[in-house]
Formats: sequence, structure tokens, C-alpha cells
Amino acid sequence: MLVKRFRVHLNHVMQNDKVYYQITVINLNNEKETKTTTNRYSQLKDFHDQLHKNITLLKLQLQLPQFPGRSLFNKTNKNEERIKQRQFELESYFNELFSIDKILSLTPVQQYLPIENDPKQQMNISIKIENYVIYDDVVVYSLRFKNNSANEEWLYKQRYSEIKNIHDALIEQGFKNKLPSFPTRKLFGQTNENPETIEKRREDLETYLNTLFSTQEIQQSQIIQFFISDSKKYHEKNLKLEELKKSSTLKTKGDLNQRVKEISKKSNLQIYQNK
Repeated sequence: MLVKRFRVHLNHVMQNDKVYYQITVINLNNEKETKTTTNRYSQLKDFHDQLHKNITLLKLQLQLPQFPGRSLFNKTNKNEERIKQRQFELESYFNELFSIDKILSLTPVQQYLPIENDPKQQMNISIKIENYVIYDDVVVYSLRFKNNSANEEWLYKQRYSEIKNIHDALIEQGFKNKLPSFPTRKLFGQTNENPETIEKRREDLETYLNTLFSTQEIQQSQIIQFFISDSKKYHEKNLKLEELKKSSTLKTKGDLNQRVKEISKKSNLQIYQNK
């Protein structure tokens, strides 16, 4: 289920015989919150390429929407019809792009969103891995984040390999000598076959994450900012799903009670008519 958060609308303006696209992003939870960013096509193509690099770096299983290609013949800015066609294609691209939750957590996207996001904000985060479950022979850990500076908490579910991807991405970004040791894989057999081994890994991952978040420089990195943002969106999405389930259950009970009342009313009427 996608929780749509933003709607994107594009216009264009001509300056010095060059086309500039105005990307207006509207927060669907509060449509008064908007942000307009003006870019040329080449800047938007660079943005798309940067996104692709981020996805590769973090080893995210995501498919980016297709970016509108260049005109093979003649310049687009010489033809009003082509400009409007590209504007339409870019608008479709951004709307599809911003419907993907994990994309919204990537740093290059933040420049377009009407949100206050200060990566330098002081955060005192601690993480507790409360428990784990095994799905299809894969161990999934429940991480409880707590920002002690803002008194907020949220839950996030992650596999060992997904946390390892964060570690590897930090190494790629030049933090190798500042990182704690990452819990190693088991040399023989599978971790999920032994509850004691799973528990030991849970403890090691919890220690690793708390050590990671105790270093302010690492915490302010693009990689960890993505980790924090994505975990919050995951939590928000789950809360909305729970609300929908609860609402659906209450509606079902309400419909059932109404049906019982109708049947009871009809039965009483029949009894009265048979007297």
C-alpha cells in the first residue's frame, strides 16, 4: 500500500532563450504547504542520475521511473509543443517518483519537498532491538528508535543484510576508520537455525547501532539521515495501516449490529402481524 504524501505540478518559463521548469510540490496532508523549485532540464537529469547513485550505494531494491529523454532532432526550447510535452512528461515522472516512500528519504529529494528538515539538528538517539520474528527462514529484527532530545519513539523492522547495507554505504562514503566493527556472519550453518545465535546477533547489532549513533558526524551523514527518515516513514505507514484496520473492524461490527437490529425489527413485526 502506498501512502501518497505529495502532488507535483509543473510549469515552465523562458529566460534568455532557455527553458526553466518550475516544480511545485504540494503536501497532501496540508495543501497550504508548498514548495516551488526552478531547474533546467539538465539539472533535473543530474538529479535523476544522483538518485540512481544513492539507490545503488544503499543497495535498495527500487526501480526509478523512466526519466524523459532528450529530443533526438532539434532543440526542445525552439518548439512550444515539445516544451509542453516535456513538461507533461516531467510532471508524470515526479508524481510517480514521489509516490515511492523510500525515495522521499533520500537526500537529493529533500530540496524539492515542502518540509523542514535540518540535518544538523541535534538528536540524541538510542536504539533497542526489542525482539525478532522469522519469515520464510529470514530473521527480521524490531528496532525501537528513541530520540531523547525530542522525546519521540518509533519502530522499524530490518533484516541483518539491510543494516549491513547501511554499514557498507558508510564505508563507501569515507567513514571506514570511524565505524564500529559490524557483527560478522556465521561461518558455518545459518543463524536462523539456532535461537541462541539469533539472540547473540540481536545483542551485537544493538550495540553496533548505538555506537554508530553516538558519533555526531556519522549521525549527520546522508546515509544515516536516510536511515532515520526511512524508519520514521515506515512507522507512520504502519500506524495508518493499523488505523485503517481498526476503522474497518469497527465498520464491520457496526454493519453487523445494524443488520441484527433490522432482522430483529422484521421478526418483531412478523410476530405482531401474526397475532
